[in-house]
Amino acid sequence: MQNGASLIGWIENHFQALSQVDVVCILVVLAIIRLSRHAGMWIYALVALPGTLAHELAHFIVAFVLGAHPRFPSLIPIRMEQGGWRLGSVAFRADYARAMPIAMAPLALAPLALWWAGTFLHAASWPLYGLHVWLVAAMLTASVPSPADFRLALPALIALTVAAAIAITILWFYR
Repeated sequence: MQNGASLIGWIENHFQALSQVDVVCILVVLAIIRLSRHAGMWIYALVALPGTLAHELAHFIVAFVLGAHPRFPSLIPIRMEQGGWRLGSVAFRADYARAMPIAMAPLALAPLALWWAGTFLHAASWPLYGLHVWLVAAMLTASVPSPADFRLALPALIALTVAAAIAITILWFYR
């Protein structure tokens, strides 16, 4: 219980370090990143580059730690057959159990973005303030696993869901 309370305290402290102006600036940059998709692939790729780098490095680091033999991330945009763009990728070899944490690794970027915002925004003056806001917004955008990440993690997620349902059922009947 103590760990949960300390985590909540940590989150509250970092949110309190942000002003309303900080939050508005982050939201504006999030919107700019989103809207830049309509400005062309290369503009979007450049605007999203810090987030793409963070997203792919998250995959790479977790794959490396789990012994999945990752290849260095590619940050060259590639047009997909479905018509969209893939801004980056990391190739690795892993079974289903290791593929799930590797695929879901970008989720760790959300607390990293919160820490970055709480640590650097209030101390920065312009133009560094703008850079930090951009980095925070890019990390928040990149913290969402891609559809390919979800497809990769799906078998393990289904197995975990079934195992959790069985465990909850057993605990319910034997309490």
